[in-house]
Amino acid sequence: MPVYEKQIDKVKLTKALTSNTHILNKWIGRTVMVLLLLITLPCWADEGDFPAWYRTTTALNVRVADNAKARKITTLKKNAEIKVDYITRNNWAAIQYGQQRGYVSCKYIRYVRDAQKATSNSASTHNNTKKTYGGWPNLWNIAFNLGMWTLVIVFLRKIAIGLLGIISVFMYKVYWVVCIPFYVMNWLQRHLSKPWRILYKTNSGNDAGNKRLRNIYEWIKIPIYVALTPLRFVNAVYFNMVVHCCFEMYNYVIEIFLPSNEKEGEDNLLLMIVLIPWRVLRYVVWHGSLTFIEAGIWTIVDTFVPALTLFHGTSEVASTTITHAGRSGYSNYLSGIWNVGTGNYAGNGIYFAPARSTSLHYSSGALIVCRVSLGKVLDLGLAPWHVYRQCGYRDALGATKWGLNNGYVTGEWWRKDRGWWEYCMYDWQNRYNYSWRIRPLYVLNLNEQMLQRIPGGMAHWLFRKMVICDIFMYFKEALKS
Repeated sequence: MPVYEKQIDKVKLTKALTSNTHILNKWIGRTVMVLLLLITLPCWADEGDFPAWYRTTTALNVRVADNAKARKITTLKKNAEIKVDYITRNNWAAIQYGQQRGYVSCKYIRYVRDAQKATSNSASTHNNTKKTYGGWPNLWNIAFNLGMWTLVIVFLRKIAIGLLGIISVFMYKVYWVVCIPFYVMNWLQRHLSKPWRILYKTNSGNDAGNKRLRNIYEWIKIPIYVALTPLRFVNAVYFNMVVHCCFEMYNYVIEIFLPSNEKEGEDNLLLMIVLIPWRVLRYVVWHGSLTFIEAGIWTIVDTFVPALTLFHGTSEVASTTITHAGRSGYSNYLSGIWNVGTGNYAGNGIYFAPARSTSLHYSSGALIVCRVSLGKVLDLGLAPWHVYRQCGYRDALGATKWGLNNGYVTGEWWRKDRGWWEYCMYDWQNRYNYSWRIRPLYVLNLNEQMLQRIPGGMAHWLFRKMVICDIFMYFKEALKS
């Protein structure tokens, strides 16, 4: 669809970010050049009208001419204040030393303040000199400085893009090693909360016995829930506060150097430079603060309302559409919404897997890692036989209908033809349960083997109209029941 053309380009920013180490090497040379240019700025960047007072930054030779080979008159001490009358073409500062004219290199002096202009003939002579190249008019200085800093920003932007690409690949590869202990704890939380799961991979067909078991296990879950509270808290802190906030800040930082919104300088260099402070305030400060606040709130919620870190396989474009907030200027009614796909072998809904390998089977280029509040889960191995026998066939709508009618939010089943567990968050009207139940942590681009950028950042977990309305509706329905 046309609305996605630029969005697809933004998803493929990953290709622009991933030239790996050779990008960095390419720009190191340019960085050196920029730094050399910056060396010539000290005398121009801060100066006012001449004459002006400057301070030496090191022991500095005074010479009879404006070059390093000229005869030395004397050596000034570090932090000595000197009165500069004008700047020469060779970027040397002209000073009066005793009864003779002397020159010092601008590389080693810093502007302090303007000097009172003398009214003598000598001052008049210097002011006349200032009208020549030696004392450029302020307008020329301003234009020069703007041009120099524009070049600096352009080069730094290129360097930042290369570095962000390297960081993205680094985060992708290193994260899976660093996070192993926490994924083990997530695995423990899932298995310890229902240790009998493995016994009911298939349904016995005994409806009366299954109903009795469902009731018994609901009571057994209570002491297990209490015992697992510390584990839920640790998992919530790590995945919400550390993982989500770090990866989301990565999206916000990219927006500073590589805006995805046309109105913020996506294709306009001047606008990109001018709006850097605005993007810092909007993304890093404002949305970054909201991200940390809502992550803290959900950490508390997840401690008491069980949530798991699960995987969802999809495409690059779909992963961006599902997770992004529309801040890039390109959005439609599907933005930030999870929609039911095809298949639905365990009911109509949104599917998640506890194992990364399972989601890779369904992925066509991207993997969304989420915190999911599953709610009341129906073990299909203990479900009524007429419900269970629909599973394994396309569009098992009967499983969804029975589950929702009996207070279940999610169905869990063992797909015996594939040998893996799956969760189906039930969806009856092409919209999954409540928006706050699924909270994306980050997106992995499997084709490029790196973290996938979400233009403008992901949709907020809490500070979002749809989420607030869903929370209000949830409590409203809870009070009615």
